[in-house]
Amino acid sequence: MSKARWTRKSYDAIFRWSNPAERSSAEKVLLADGLTDVVDRLHSVKNMGDWYRITQEAAASVPQSVIESSAKQAEVELNTAAAALGRKGGMSKSKSKITASRANGALGGRPPKDRA
Repeated sequence: MSKARWTRKSYDAIFRWSNPAERSSAEKVLLADGLTDVVDRLHSVKNMGDWYRITQEAAASVPQSVIESSAKQAEVELNTAAAALGRKGGMSKSKSKITASRANGALGGRPPKDRA
């Protein structure tokens, strides 16, 4: 078996561990990098404090560039999810919203922007 080492994939996998749907793939990545002790500890985590300590150890074991690139990727994923939720919310069509929209349209619609 190869020597245990943290990689970008294993660093990202530690954060995917909390999602039960992704846990098995995260475990495979961690095991492939020889991090069996980390997998054992993750299986025995009882609270967020334990998980947080493991993530801090991972962050201390990888270069700063890995942490920065992982954070940028997480931000992109979060923005994508937020945009999808915003689109869905903006498409809601309740009876009261339709009525209010028609009433506003009868009054001339949205007023023009002040170009002062």
